Amino acid sequence: MKLNSELPYPVLSKDNDHYVNSTFDVEVEVKKVFGELVIDANFLLENSGIESLIAEGKACYVLHIECPQTSYRVVKKSFTNRLTINIDENILRNKIDVHPLIVANDRIENYTNSNWNEFYSSLLITYEKGNILASSDAIELILHEDSTETQNLPSIVTIRRVEKLEFMSVDLGMEQIIIELPQKVYNQYAQYGDTRLKETILTLVILPCLIDVFHILKEDTSSFEDYHWYQILMQIFENNHLSFTKVINEEISVMEAAQRVLRNPLIASFKEIDKLLSEEDEK
Repeated sequence: MKLNSELPYPVLSKDNDHYVNSTFDVEVEVKKVFGELVIDANFLLENSGIESLIAEGKACYVLHIECPQTSYRVVKKSFTNRLTINIDENILRNKIDVHPLIVANDRIENYTNSNWNEFYSSLLITYEKGNILASSDAIELILHEDSTETQNLPSIVTIRRVEKLEFMSVDLGMEQIIIELPQKVYNQYAQYGDTRLKETILTLVILPCLIDVFHILKEDTSSFEDYHWYQILMQIFENNHLSFTKVINEEISVMEAAQRVLRNPLIASFKEIDKLLSEEDEK
């Protein structure tokens, strides 16, 4: 995104002198949380006239975000000085560009601002909806791969076949989480687990077991704290900026916790099913 530096109306920006005693900037914090890039923006505006427009809903803060490598683009607006955006990491690569703006949310007629410079001070300006009122420096965010992903859920889960077992069960008394499947179910898991329904099969098997794991931990944490699988689960939450104690203390439900660890597996599963059914309909 490239902004026009020669717009025919005043814009609050570091790149020009259209305003006096006024500033517009933004503080951005970025973190990865369970497969999402979370962008927290704190807009810093010093201009009472533009602040009034935002308070009246005539203007708004905006973040324009784009990823050059994947062509992903999104525009989000806010009428407060705080804005949080969650983006699926899978649609981003290498870097993203963040452009902070203030834009007209409606047509603003015969507007004047007491902090315009002398050239504009005697004028009445009409801004059309979408016109830029203020812009701050673009922010380039480099997306690094997280080395801690080498210690993830698959590294602490083993799925076994038990011939005489009737129902799926979980064993937490070892360094890994052991998921035990009846022989027939295990054979089906092995057959379909590496097909186009891979995410769906994993969700059917691992999601209910993780829910059971978190239920057990809520009742008795101390018995499992020294196990490798417990340490990795705790690390997964900490690496994603969420305290593991919130699960133990029931601030986060076991259902939500399990889905977070698996990065919202229901969405991935239904995408697989939708794609398969769409292809069947086309035949």
